Amino acid sequence: MNDAQMSMVSVLKPIENFEAVYQGVDGTRPIAFPGGLDPDAGKDGFVATLMRGFSVPLGSRLFVQIPMTIDHYTPVAGYGYQFIWRTRNQQTLLSAAASGRQVGAYHLPTEELGRREIQLPTGADLFFIPGASDVEVFEENEPGSGFATLNVRQQRYIPQLTSSWVQPLTAAGTAAVWQQGAYQFSSNVECAGPSWVPLWLDAAGDEVSILAYKLDTASPWDFAGADKAFSNTYGTNASALPNNPHIGILVQSGMMGS
Repeated sequence: MNDAQMSMVSVLKPIENFEAVYQGVDGTRPIAFPGGLDPDAGKDGFVATLMRGFSVPLGSRLFVQIPMTIDHYTPVAGYGYQFIWRTRNQQTLLSAAASGRQVGAYHLPTEELGRREIQLPTGADLFFIPGASDVEVFEENEPGSGFATLNVRQQRYIPQLTSSWVQPLTAAGTAAVWQQGAYQFSSNVECAGPSWVPLWLDAAGDEVSILAYKLDTASPWDFAGADKAFSNTYGTNASALPNNPHIGILVQSGMMGS
């Protein structure tokens, strides 16, 4: 039975052909979860390259599970994840209703246009969609006088798991398995153990996107080499496997403890 306090799990994946798109690309470029474009991208009032977001209830508790990236048998702690948020306006409701899509959340009580972004070739007026990043607040030492200072910085989450567990034994004396079907060679000790990193966050927008960054930004993306673990976990293992739509970053929303 589903727990009424929490939503069902949604699986966030990058664009289906991310390995072909990102192969050889500068290592500073992140890969977005979910991938793809917003359903309104390119329509009147929307830029053609507007990213797709994942709709969440603003202010809710999000339970996010990020998998260890594993290359066959070896966990690779080589990636950091940034959560970015945005608030939508009433145009989200109108556009979804007109096209028969499920209505997403919005909290800007208007459908008025924002500024004209002059760098766009068309110079078109665009709907106002403000974005934000997950942040961490740092306190400085208490000052002798005047205001106290709180420094606010954007943050990334870096899963540092390099070993998932030591396998317990079954009654028959064989190595036990906790999870299955998650990676190629799932009977391996690392693939068979608890490899998703659980995070609890407050939803700071109507939509979220999770950006995966290489920690080694000096080298380009290489899914047949240094980034094969990323490809094996989220994609095709350098074209050796089908891209499984059910394996990725797991997201649920709810109001636990309320």
